[in-house]
Amino acid sequence: MRSSGYALIMAGGQGARFWPYSTEKKPKQFLDIIGGSSLISQTFDRLKEFVPVENIFIVADKKYLDLTINSIPDLKISNYIIEPSPKNTAPCLILANIILSRINPEGTLLVVPADHYIPEKDIFSKEMSDAINAAEEKVIITSGIKPNLPHTGYGYIKFNVKNSKNSGSTDFYEVEEFKEKPELKIAEKYVKAGNYYWNSGMFVYKLKHFKEFLFKYSEEYFKFYDELESNIDNKEKFNKIFSKVVPESIDYVLMEKVKEVVMFGAGFSWNDVGAWLSVYELNKKDGKGNVNVRENIIIDSENSLVYSTQDKPVALIGLENVAVINTENGILVSKMDQLQSVKDVVNRLKNRKP
Repeated sequence: MRSSGYALIMAGGQGARFWPYSTEKKPKQFLDIIGGSSLISQTFDRLKEFVPVENIFIVADKKYLDLTINSIPDLKISNYIIEPSPKNTAPCLILANIILSRINPEGTLLVVPADHYIPEKDIFSKEMSDAINAAEEKVIITSGIKPNLPHTGYGYIKFNVKNSKNSGSTDFYEVEEFKEKPELKIAEKYVKAGNYYWNSGMFVYKLKHFKEFLFKYSEEYFKFYDELESNIDNKEKFNKIFSKVVPESIDYVLMEKVKEVVMFGAGFSWNDVGAWLSVYELNKKDGKGNVNVRENIIIDSENSLVYSTQDKPVALIGLENVAVINTENGILVSKMDQLQSVKDVVNRLKNRKP
């Protein structure tokens, strides 16, 4: 990869759907949920296969600096970009773009979340290297994941199968539209059509083009960018400006509006490890469809998840389609199809009186 290439790991997420293992003090990207090490360290290891370590940056809240250094000893503190406050992915990427443009305004940036599980490092390296080369053109490149089921928890990318270009051994297709998380019947149509892939949330673009796209497609956030950039050396004023921006995702601010977007279909397997159901999907099942993480006891039960980080044993008897999560922070018991509601538990705990 050329020296003008950079990678950015977005690591500011709270991981609320992984309570009680994940907490605000130590969210899921810093935990060994799957793969034998923390998700953020796995992400860093994937990137350093083809990006120089000195060109890998992490953006997150200051409170996660120590956790990051513990997970990634190779990371220089100067490569940790501190968010003045959590504001979702659009302000996060604007912040990073301003700082990295001062280092190399001609640089190309690969953006990845800190908490995805991608076991095939070699395929990931090859395809992302091809994407970095293809980003010399004025485009934003995203990786789409071919759906294996009509998932309603992901956004979808509609692409033109007849309009593609090649870079290296990777084909890049013109993106026609980004679709919001659909209802089941619509998701079924997407999967059947064949030209709708899941939105992975990973992007490649040149730093200077990102700013130009904001100017063209998002006037409000371009003004925010311009004002921040003008005050980059005045920390107090910079932080004050940042505190006033409306939190919003980069999908809404930019990706759904930009015409110059292309997609490649990822050849690597991918899971966003978005909730406890992902742990069930990723782990080996026994003969009755159960996933047993740690030496728990499961008797006459089916299609269930038992996950423990504690020495105290957990036993499951005569149940179907349930999840039991046992950690030092609490115990969660839920039907498998209601695990997305864990976020509601976190909100109630925040509002609970001492």
